[in-house]
Amino acid sequence: MSFLGPSNLKSLLLRNNIIIDDNGINIYDSTKIEQAAYALSLGSEAYRTDNKDRRVEILDDKNKNIEINPGQFTLLMTDEYVNIPDDKLAFISIKAKQKLKGLVNVSGFHVDPGFKGKLLFSVYNAGPSTITLETKKPYFLIWFANLEDKAQGNQLYNTTNNHHQGQKSIPLDYIDALKRGEIASPNTLLQKINENKILIEAVSKSKELKNEKTFWIFSFILGLATTFNVAYWSRQSEYQNGYNHAIKEQLVNDIIKKGTTYSSDSLYLHRIDSLVNIKLKQKIDKSQ
Repeated sequence: MSFLGPSNLKSLLLRNNIIIDDNGINIYDSTKIEQAAYALSLGSEAYRTDNKDRRVEILDDKNKNIEINPGQFTLLMTDEYVNIPDDKLAFISIKAKQKLKGLVNVSGFHVDPGFKGKLLFSVYNAGPSTITLETKKPYFLIWFANLEDKAQGNQLYNTTNNHHQGQKSIPLDYIDALKRGEIASPNTLLQKINENKILIEAVSKSKELKNEKTFWIFSFILGLATTFNVAYWSRQSEYQNGYNHAIKEQLVNDIIKKGTTYSSDSLYLHRIDSLVNIKLKQKIDKSQ
């Protein structure tokens, strides 16, 4: 297998209906020969995974551009139809200028003999910036290589086993597959990580504040209980002291009362003794 050089490529495309339009007419343009490749242009359909409407975007004179954001997939369709001869194998890629911006072709790199239709590119923006493409501008390259023998029958790309044959628009099954989930770019993932980090820190801080609040409430209750306890035992002590003092006063009063009674009794007995002595003396004096 050998690749066609510039001269052979020009001759092949000029004499055969390989680069064609919707009606199968040869639209080969010699100015689009780039070294050993032919440049294909962006067509009128594109689908972006981050499109809010989740629908195919139509590119025309009023809406010429498609913007591919970082980390997003986009389905792009060529403007031209290609018709690969039975004895040729084609290889496709994106121009280096777009590759250097981070645009990567992830859909495949060859076109089988017998294929006829528009080419569908699935691209991914692995770069840090938005990549803008314009309809009718050449962004894709196709090379042709000779096969040692022609593909025949089921060896050819056909409608029986290959649903891309006769492809004119972006297949709905690819769109549905991309609609099933959100594709997050690295920047979006980093943003979500940072948002989650902030949320975790906020929750952690909230828990710390809650724990601190609980600690202060517990400390307040403990302090209040301690104060009541001290006041209670202080009052208990005062009550006990007052009670003891009252008992002591009662004992003193009883002693004083008993002492007074004893003094009164002693004085009374003393008076009786005096009267007895006086009577005895008078009696003695009379007897003399």
